[in-house]
Amino acid sequence: MSVTMWDVFRDPVFRQCGPLIAAGRAGLDHEIRWAYTQERYDVTKFLSGGELLIIEGSSLAALDDAALQGYIDALADAGVSGLAIELVDYFRDVPSAIVSEADSRGLPVIGMRKRAPFVDLCQEINTRIVREQMLANIEMDTLSTSLRRGLADAASASDVASVLYRVLGEPIVIFGTDCGIVASAGMDGEALADLWREWSFLMIPVRSGGVTVATVGVSQRFSIIGLPVRDVIRAELDRCLPSFIPQSIEFKIRMKLLAGARDGVNAKDAEIVESEEMMGALGFLKGSRCFVFALVFSAPGMRIPRFAAELRDKARHDGENGRTDVLFLMEGNAIYGCFLSDDAYATSAGFNESCRTLLTTFLSLDVWVLAGVATTGAAGLLNGLTMVRYAVAHGQPNWGHITPLNDGVYSRMLDIERTDDAVDMLIGQIAGRLLPGDAMLVDTLRVLAESDGSKTEACTRLGVKRQTLYNRLDKVTELTGIEQRDHKAWNSLLTVARLIAARRNGQ
Repeated sequence: MSVTMWDVFRDPVFRQCGPLIAAGRAGLDHEIRWAYTQERYDVTKFLSGGELLIIEGSSLAALDDAALQGYIDALADAGVSGLAIELVDYFRDVPSAIVSEADSRGLPVIGMRKRAPFVDLCQEINTRIVREQMLANIEMDTLSTSLRRGLADAASASDVASVLYRVLGEPIVIFGTDCGIVASAGMDGEALADLWREWSFLMIPVRSGGVTVATVGVSQRFSIIGLPVRDVIRAELDRCLPSFIPQSIEFKIRMKLLAGARDGVNAKDAEIVESEEMMGALGFLKGSRCFVFALVFSAPGMRIPRFAAELRDKARHDGENGRTDVLFLMEGNAIYGCFLSDDAYATSAGFNESCRTLLTTFLSLDVWVLAGVATTGAAGLLNGLTMVRYAVAHGQPNWGHITPLNDGVYSRMLDIERTDDAVDMLIGQIAGRLLPGDAMLVDTLRVLAESDGSKTEACTRLGVKRQTLYNRLDKVTELTGIEQRDHKAWNSLLTVARLIAARRNGQ
């Protein structure tokens, strides 16, 4: 259990100071790592984040509003958990400049209307922090020991679920990566069936060899499971559960295809060829159209199997012109997936439309959908899934909405250290694998970009008729899945074409 600013405000020793919450009420749940006192204005050079700073205000008394706001900004930027100011000698009230800035930054400020030795205040809070840490460590050790002893005798996934239920006292569900239920405990009986289907679960991915092989859902009906407890549970599950999860050849292929590029940036030729072979093993052509996506659940639980079954039923289609299907993989509270189609008569625009329409049927208040565009072959699948995973890990959930993947491609570039790798990622994500090799189409897009999108000027510079230009742009859409009506993505494509041309010309 951690010590928060609320705990400080309610602490018996602090109550003797006549405390009041002056500002930053929204941040009162901030956890405190240590209590510290230092009057210097440039105190942040001595801080590392998580501190409760206790001051009398001697270095602030003569400052103007701008300097006081700067002081609060510096504390917030340094990750300070809260500020306590004595309101006896230098201040009678917390200055309005501090109040307004602390409110805007969510930094709690406690005013102390009575004097008390700061050494006593620091000792009280720091002792409490150490005590809570010791109790937490004992609790973690006890939990780890109980789980390890119980799981040592487990002979199946059902045994694992039963041990977790007995130790944690919460209903348990173990999901396979296909969203099916592998085992459960604590939810037996017809009477409970309709109840637990709507429960929210803490979803803990279980990994083996660097990939997720199952997800364990822990109900929090009776208690809230914090991060330290999750880490203990995850460590024990990683140790024992994977041996009870069947891993067929198809399972392993699906895992590799949906993992994205191995380097987390851009798929290389060797892994693209390997992935094309894996697509063939699943019955798809290496030139199949691909549309990647992710469904992220804010309140995951038993609704996930229903979502997955409905997704599979709606996506699968065997027709005269080819086959359409979906691959997906459950990891924690997210489903990563890809629609695949061999339909020779379907256009990229049509495939985009059908995939997006299908995904909109899954929108609700607690689901965030990320969607790519139609691409061709294994390269598009791998690069798209790489971008999907990055977006889920670093993006801000937008529940009930669809987020286009290409919206975040430039932010992704900034996180890649090597310029060449960043450019490779951008080209691979936006242009795919086939377009960069077609010099005529690249030059057409480059000229269109240099003509500020004017098709008349582009036709003149290229020396072609307008219909020829239209045919080339339609071909671009077929290769990349990006349509001209998608203005943001199309503008990114024009920029990428200029990059490809510049690379080719050594500029």
